[in-house]
Amino acid sequence: MSDEQQKEVERNYAAFKTLLPELLKSDAKRFALMRGGKVVTCFDTSRDAIEAGRQLFPDRPFSIQEITDRRVDLGYFSRVRVLGQV
Repeated sequence: MSDEQQKEVERNYAAFKTLLPELLKSDAKRFALMRGGKVVTCFDTSRDAIEAGRQLFPDRPFSIQEITDRRVDLGYFSRVRVLGQV
C-alpha cells in the first residue's frame, strides 16, 4: 500500500468513526463509500460500494466501511478491497 493510499484509508476511517453514530441511525448494516474523509453514499452490499468506487474514482484510492457497531477485521483482504484494488 502506498503512502497516499494509507493516508486515504486513515483519513476515511477517522471520519467514519466520528460519523458512525448518525450512520447507524440512517444506514445500519449498509456500506459507506468514502473518499477524502467524507461519505460519498451508502450501498446495500460491499460489492455495490466497491463497483461504484471503481467507477467514480478509477485511479484514486477510496475506502468502504460496513456501518455496524461491531468491529470487523478481515485482515489483509479487507485492506485490498477497501482500496478497490481487487
